[in-house]
Amino acid sequence: MTTYSVDPYRLSHVVVPRRYDLVFEPDIERGQFDGSATIALEVEHPVESLALNAVGLDVTSVTLVGPDGSATEPGVEYDAPNERILLHGPLVAGSATLQLEFTSAFDEGLDGFYLSRYHDADGDVHAVATSQFQSTFARKAFPCFDQPDMKAVFGVTLVVPEGLMAISNSPVASSEPAENGKVRWVFRDTMVMSPYLLALIVGRLEASRTVDVDGVPLRVVHVPGKGHLTDFALEIGEFALRYLADYYEIPYPGEKIDLVAIPDFAWGAMENFGAITFREKEILVDPQRATQAELARVADVVAHELAHMWFGDLVTMKWWNGVWLNEAFATFMEMKCADAFRPEWKRWLSFATEHAGRGDSMDIDALESTRPVEFTVTSPEEAESMFDALTYGKGAAVVRMLERFVGAAAFREGINQYLATHAYGNAETDDLWHALQSISHLDVGALMEGWIRRGGYPVVSVTPAADGVTLTQEQFLYRGEGDQRWEIPMLYRHLDTGEEGSLVLGRSAALDVPPMGLVVNAGGHGFYRVRYGPELLHALGERFGELDAMERVSLIADTWALVLRGDAAAAEILGLVERVGFDPEPVMWEAIAHVYHELDRIASPAAQSRLQDHIRRTMRPALDAMGFEPAPGESELDRRKRGVLLDATGVLGADEEVRRYLRSVFDADLGDGADADVVGAAVAVVGATGDLGDYERLVELYKRADSPQAVIRYLRAATAIPHQEAADRTFEMVMTGGVRSQDGANIFARLLGHRTVGPHVWRLWKERWDEMVALFSIGMRRRLLDFLPNRTEPDLAVEIRDFLNEHPLAGGERYKSQQLERMFLRVALRQREAERL
Repeated sequence: MTTYSVDPYRLSHVVVPRRYDLVFEPDIERGQFDGSATIALEVEHPVESLALNAVGLDVTSVTLVGPDGSATEPGVEYDAPNERILLHGPLVAGSATLQLEFTSAFDEGLDGFYLSRYHDADGDVHAVATSQFQSTFARKAFPCFDQPDMKAVFGVTLVVPEGLMAISNSPVASSEPAENGKVRWVFRDTMVMSPYLLALIVGRLEASRTVDVDGVPLRVVHVPGKGHLTDFALEIGEFALRYLADYYEIPYPGEKIDLVAIPDFAWGAMENFGAITFREKEILVDPQRATQAELARVADVVAHELAHMWFGDLVTMKWWNGVWLNEAFATFMEMKCADAFRPEWKRWLSFATEHAGRGDSMDIDALESTRPVEFTVTSPEEAESMFDALTYGKGAAVVRMLERFVGAAAFREGINQYLATHAYGNAETDDLWHALQSISHLDVGALMEGWIRRGGYPVVSVTPAADGVTLTQEQFLYRGEGDQRWEIPMLYRHLDTGEEGSLVLGRSAALDVPPMGLVVNAGGHGFYRVRYGPELLHALGERFGELDAMERVSLIADTWALVLRGDAAAAEILGLVERVGFDPEPVMWEAIAHVYHELDRIASPAAQSRLQDHIRRTMRPALDAMGFEPAPGESELDRRKRGVLLDATGVLGADEEVRRYLRSVFDADLGDGADADVVGAAVAVVGATGDLGDYERLVELYKRADSPQAVIRYLRAATAIPHQEAADRTFEMVMTGGVRSQDGANIFARLLGHRTVGPHVWRLWKERWDEMVALFSIGMRRRLLDFLPNRTEPDLAVEIRDFLNEHPLAGGERYKSQQLERMFLRVALRQREAERL
């Protein structure tokens, strides 16, 4: 006979679940829940003992019914280090049934089965019991086979107090009175799915109107009083559900969709099948009071999670090393869907510069401490660390690069073949490549191997030759030299001849085209840098307006990366920026503002004054051409551009006229009815330049804000106030629960990264490190380091590095290495450029 698996993190497939019947009875007032699980098992061959995942559960009863109907009560051993319970007693081959009863307290963090609290209109506190089971947290709610390749059908019953709403993955089958004033909610069976996709939600909640999307009911669930913020989510949800079903050529595989806004939520959203949970600011929005970027964010997140219903839920990765299959493709599809929803938003263009988009992931992937998109995952902590910019941003950018190279039609056909072949099952990366290869007739596996299973990316050098140009590649690293080479699916075009072409670039290649006017990485979607020779770069700079928008953004980003590496001086990027002129794209100005932010962090006081002059010379003419206030007929992107220009000239450029105007907007109750992008700039500028009186007002606005986007806007502005007393008060506000846990790590990070008060805040970090870390679950702790690269003072950087290396951060060690490396890159930039700016 066989014993349970010796692998401490993966269960044996000798015994697999086919069905769970789960009953939960949450007692929200007492902070605990009771439950029972009946699990139908298939046993491949006899075993002496059985292992299930369980964490923090008190299992009070276990009965095992064998194939012959005989029942036994196996002994229970708790294997806490490996997050398991072991059931001792022989089990013969065939079908068996495992019955367990258990009890537990709700989780104290934001994962497992936990409580989220909110205040109603009268100030009373209510709690919502909700679940977050990805990646390995279903085991905190019930004993289970908690890994993605252990799919089963789930039947769920929730027994809750009368007056509370209960939600799970499937529609309600029945709702009947139970004992003690409770209601028994029985839900229909789910499709075959992984345990991490189960949803359990109970609370005093309300639902929006229901939209029928070709037979699928869609609604938004929220805390009372926020129904007026649901219409936009319903609009994008309806569009996305139809768009995705059409793209995949597979009807939505469930019976309903609930989009559930949770007040306390660690991530942006979670793709629980049929009952998607969201942080409130990612789903509830007033289009009349939100910036274009805030609206686009809601559209992105809704589309992303709905894309998962097929890619991730219907077809699931076999193990956590394949998380990129889920998240990268959902990110890719969110861009395609949002681009179809609002073509005028140009979502692929903004993806090039956004946090966790292509730009951020390229910055990380040029580090010595980068990682492959897909790598071996063993422990739960390693699974959690997979949810980063490389999985989402690089993964999606590489998928986009592949789609552009093989063609959209062939790519789509290959994706649909992959989904149809593996529906209701599990798959691996090579399964996706095989499907795309069968349609495109390209060796997709060989082409993509280096992009997914090796860290890093190349830089392509473009050099004039006697009969054209020579293209050569090398690994792009900020520090040191790498010997990796890639098969680069490259597109190119020529500004003069109109020639367009493609090739798979190995170590080098020659092109018989005139050097002047050649654009490498045509369209700008390739995940690589381009380094033009000085004459070629100057020539392209002179013809900047002839490049398409993505090419212009890429040229700025590539030049900045060379400055950061030390291959070019800051003067080169500033000279290129001066040629931008009146570029119509807000994303271009965001890319420029990013460069200015980076230089502002390292500038000496004298250099900062000269940098401010440069910012005003570059940005103020573009702002003046638009005017400070919106004009009739402007597009949403025009308004976004104005907001970017006002923010950058006011904060970074120290433009007094802009500051006075934005202060007037802020003082006039934020200009009731004013444009949201102007209001956003006003709040940002007051935060960056304000005094303690402004701080108090921003905190008050934060506390009484009635939209999730405004809550974050005011909180971040208060965090930006350049006074130590304001920083101390904000620090204490987070420590004492005045800021939701989901936002606290970000606020600590912003305080540390603050240009003026950051060194003071670092002293608070050192003194109270253990208290700070204890506030957050493992998956959130690494967010404390998000703004670490802002600290460019050499001595302080060494002190921070030494301290963090002496204080391990569970679930965040790889990210810590990356952020420290990014910090020292900026320290080196400061040492090279601070005075000569």
